[in-house]
Amino acid sequence: MDVDGADAAEPERSGGPPADQLARLLDRADNGAAAARELAAVRSALMHHCGLQSCRHTKGPPRRMNRRTFRHSFLLPDGGVRVVWELEHDTGPDAAPHRSVFTEQEELTLAEWEVDTAFGGSTGPREMPYGVADGLPRQQAGKGEQDTLPAAGPENALRRAYAEGDSAEHARRLLRRAANAGAPGGEVGTRLCSAIAHDINIVTRRSTQVAGRLVSWSLYEHAFLLLDGSELSLWEIDHTRTPSGDPVCEVYASQDAALDTAIRRIEAG
Repeated sequence: MDVDGADAAEPERSGGPPADQLARLLDRADNGAAAARELAAVRSALMHHCGLQSCRHTKGPPRRMNRRTFRHSFLLPDGGVRVVWELEHDTGPDAAPHRSVFTEQEELTLAEWEVDTAFGGSTGPREMPYGVADGLPRQQAGKGEQDTLPAAGPENALRRAYAEGDSAEHARRLLRRAANAGAPGGEVGTRLCSAIAHDINIVTRRSTQVAGRLVSWSLYEHAFLLLDGSELSLWEIDHTRTPSGDPVCEVYASQDAALDTAIRRIEAG
């Protein structure tokens, strides 16, 4: 599924000598001057690679916002690799892009949590505390909470710009291609027959190495406006954690359940 935001680094983050890449990285970062002292040895790097590690996007409310995390890897003369993370977002009151550089995974994770509070939802450290074992946030919600359907009511209705279309058919196709045995159905499918408009929004995407193979996943929210004015969302995980590496689709009734699947199963080593 194509969405706004590239899966790879833009030209400003790729190409050119490693020393120049480091200089541009530090120059555009708000904390670049402080980080430069810690990264002095990286100026002698032989190679540089940058890739998009994770991202979040929202169309609103209150406005369109973006957060992206880039992973910069520098190959040093002694054969070691120095990893530097770049966090870019426009969630501040001024809506301007801000960038920060991090050399520690723990500091990056905390900074992402702070930025992601602007998106709302259960993304804070209380729900997803830092996973010491593998550097990944861990979902702590109980199974009963994960399996709860999103509330549908006037307080959730019309919270976004919906596009009219064959929304009931879109819901039917989404549920039909779900590969997971626990995909929503029954009552949910019946309610979606009355969908009159829908909106698709990417929530986050990640890529990671699992057993020596690159695995990627993306989380989408499919929000449906129903005939009675209420709203119902389904959460789609597209991932490549399959024996063949081919992408598959899984659908869940809640965001927590979808994230739990992505982090605990798809990214599990």
